[in-house]
Formats: sequence, structure tokens, C-alpha cells
Amino acid sequence: MTPEIEITGMRVRPVRVPLRRTLNTRVGRFTHGPFLLIDLELKGGGVGRVAGFTFIPLGQKIVPILLDELGASVKGRKIGLAEVPQVHDACQRRLSHLGHEGLAQMAISMFDMALHDALAREASLPLYRLLGGSKAPLPTYHSCGLGIAEPLDAAREAREMRHEHGGFTHLKLRLGRERAADDVAAVKAVLSALGPEVTISVDFNQGLPVARALETCRAIDNFGLAWIEEPVAYDDYDTQARLARKLATPLQVGENWWSWRVGKTAIEQGATDYVMPDLLRIGGVTGWLRLARVAEAHSVPFSSHLSPDFSAHVLAATPTKHWLEFMDWGQDLMLDPLLPVAGFTTPPDRPGTGVEWNEPAIARCLI
Repeated sequence: MTPEIEITGMRVRPVRVPLRRTLNTRVGRFTHGPFLLIDLELKGGGVGRVAGFTFIPLGQKIVPILLDELGASVKGRKIGLAEVPQVHDACQRRLSHLGHEGLAQMAISMFDMALHDALAREASLPLYRLLGGSKAPLPTYHSCGLGIAEPLDAAREAREMRHEHGGFTHLKLRLGRERAADDVAAVKAVLSALGPEVTISVDFNQGLPVARALETCRAIDNFGLAWIEEPVAYDDYDTQARLARKLATPLQVGENWWSWRVGKTAIEQGATDYVMPDLLRIGGVTGWLRLARVAEAHSVPFSSHLSPDFSAHVLAATPTKHWLEFMDWGQDLMLDPLLPVAGFTTPPDRPGTGVEWNEPAIARCLI
């Protein structure tokens, strides 16, 4: 029996974190990470923490307003683990006129994550244990670089990334150049630089026109890739399903799903081989676990997107867990960030997610 919590307030701080590597993708060039540092304050002095990545700075202005509304709606109410899904659904109803995608859903996701972290801390349990997960090390791939660049530059960066944090056997490469031949050249250069011991996945960030998606994907279909990610718009299920049927390489989709129901639809339509939802979009822990049950029923491998400090705990409780994505974008904000070792990440045994803020580093990044 887990304890109940009672919310008394919330502190939300926007920070802008410089990235170690600039990342060029089809959807933009990332030099800094916009985060909201959330402290859900509890009666008795407890707290629930989330480092919420907002993708673009505009989210840092709007999401706190929505978080304040959600926090006020349950302030003073006693909430146990069994009540969190009810709170999640009540929050969705409260913001239903804003729609079920975008910043409203991001706020609900962050709020749900903070509730789960707070409950685990109050129970003096790591979050993965509160959720019934195991401590087994999670296979982890390196995703902190390899943006769209010249093939020789990509090969050089791949060699650097391979040996970081004790070594990786899986890296992610971004694609989406104007010519398919240029994407092929980048894939070949990176594979040659890494050798047969390391595999790569590729991510088009929804960048391919439908008319040439199959041709481009077939051009890289014989390279033994771990997966091809988001070749077309995330909600173009028909095209995704056709690609999944015609390609030997598994298709990976999910980071842009704004609801577990969207993921359920994609899985049931055969629009993807693998799924990788984002906690910050899927509905937090509640949305993730609902989708995880769907994936289990269909035997679909389930990976994470961003937020490795939090995702590791939830992935550890996912029946069809596959790969954890390692992104170092928020690690400087934490005193003891969760880092992979030789291609594996083990969730810590500290209460909640184990996140404690690095206040000197935060002070340098505060907006």
C-alpha cells in the first residue's frame, strides 16, 4: 500500500541549456535545450520532480500556465497511486476545449510524471519498483549527435560517439537530405567508420515526401539498420503501413504521438513494427503504461524517446521493453545524472527517479 500525497503548490523554472553537440535535423537545428524544472510541492515537505523538455522556447511560456491550472484543480486532494489515472483523465477533460494534442497534452504529461515521482519518493521506492519493474540493465543507444552533415563529418562524429560512456553498440543517424543518394552516402560513411560491431538506426524526422518515401527507404534497406524512424508524417498510417509491409528493415514510429489511443490505432493498423513514445507527449506515465499494455498484446517492441532519467524507470516496467534513448541534454541540471555504462543503463535505487537539482548549474541557465 503506497502512501497518499497532497499537493500544496508547484514551482516551475524555465532554463535554456547549451547542448554539447549542435544537432541538425530535418525539422530544425538544435543548439540549446529549453527545459521546465518542475517541483511539485507536497504537504509535509515532500516533492515530485520533472525536467520537462519543451522542444521549442515558446512552450516554456505556455506550459507553466497550464500546469498551474492542473495543480490548482487537485490542490488539497489526497491522491494515491490508484487515483493517478483518474486525475490524468480529469485533467484531460479540464483542458478538452484546447484539444488533445500539443501544449495542453504536454502539461498533462508533465503533471502526471511529477505525481508519479512524488508518490515513489513518499513511498521511499525507486519509481521502477513502484511501477512493478525490474532493475535489469536497459540496452541504450547514443542519440546525442549525428545530425545531418557531410558524410566525412558524420563518420568522424560517429567514431567519437561510439567510445563515449564506456562504448556503445548502437547509434542514431539523422537523415532527410534533398537527394536520396546523399542520405545513402552518409549511411555508408558512418557504417564504414563504426565497423560491424556497431549498428545504427536512422531517423528522417517525418521528412520524406510520400511520393518518394518507398524509393528512399529501399535505398537503405539492405544495410542491416536497427530501424528506420518516422520516414513520413507521424499520423500518415496508410503510408506507414505500406512501408512496413514492403521493407525488410523495421519501421519505428511514436515520438510524436499525443495520446496512447493514437499509438493503439497505429499498432492495430500495422503502421509500425516498433514503437517509441515520448513521456512528455504520450500522457506521462499513465499514457505510457496504457500504450505498453497495447504493445504487449500485439508483441510490439517498445523503446523510449528523450528524458532518459525518467524514461529508464518506466521502460523498466514495460513488458516489451526494447531500447532506451540516451540524450545528455538535461544532465547538467542534475547532481547525479543517470548515465549509461558500456551501452546499458540501470535505473538507480534512490526514491522516485532519483533526480536532485544541480542549483549552481541551473543558476547559469535560468531564464
